Amino acid sequence: MKIMKNWRWFLSMFLFSASVVFADTYEDEKTSQCCNEMPQGWSIDLGGDYTWMSFSTPPSYSGNTGGVVGKLSYEQPCAFFGQARSIYNLGTLSSSVNKTKFHEWYSEFVGGYCFSPSDNWMLTPYVGLGLDFLSDHHTGYSSIAPIQLKYTIYYALAGVKIHYSWEDWMLGLQVDCLPTFNQYLRIKSLAEAAWILKNRTGAAVQLPIAFKCGTNFWLELAPYYRFLPIGASEVLGLSSRNLNQWGAFLTLRFFL
Repeated sequence: MKIMKNWRWFLSMFLFSASVVFADTYEDEKTSQCCNEMPQGWSIDLGGDYTWMSFSTPPSYSGNTGGVVGKLSYEQPCAFFGQARSIYNLGTLSSSVNKTKFHEWYSEFVGGYCFSPSDNWMLTPYVGLGLDFLSDHHTGYSSIAPIQLKYTIYYALAGVKIHYSWEDWMLGLQVDCLPTFNQYLRIKSLAEAAWILKNRTGAAVQLPIAFKCGTNFWLELAPYYRFLPIGASEVLGLSSRNLNQWGAFLTLRFFL
């Protein structure tokens, strides 16, 4: 009888221990599956972009441009978020009277925090700084000589990105506010002079959708709109200008 009691006690303890171990294993697998649905950790994005631009000033210029895009990011649920992104665009814009060779290079550095309210959702507010170089090289027309305008624009950045992940897909929304705090204009023929322009506030919106095409690779398409306002100069008699950009980024994202 004593042996039977000991055996029952041992069997009860064994079953209890096994249930705890398997329960923990199940929870770990569940957590792992949840985390695997979300891109996380360090990543590098490389790709290209297509943009239709409208640069308003009498006359207004518009046309197609293209370029390259690169990003370095750190993103993880319930952790710090950081990203450095850089875009270069070039192309020829046309007006009713002449053309301009347009170049743009801008970089942005942001930091924030990734909130994860559920297994699939990620909400990331962030702030940062941006720097934009614009080159607007007009051809001559009528009695107007060719001229090359170079803008340097410094701006703050406040934004939020939201994405929803499931299986091998991710759908997101990114909204940025771009208040400028320093704008300078230089004319190539007057290399030692610079004019301060009035500050204005821009905005940008992206709708990224990504597909997991490998263990560490995601292919992302991000349609976007960006509005960058350029201030006026009373000294030069120049009115304000608006740069409108509609386009899409296509990048391959690799998680390190």
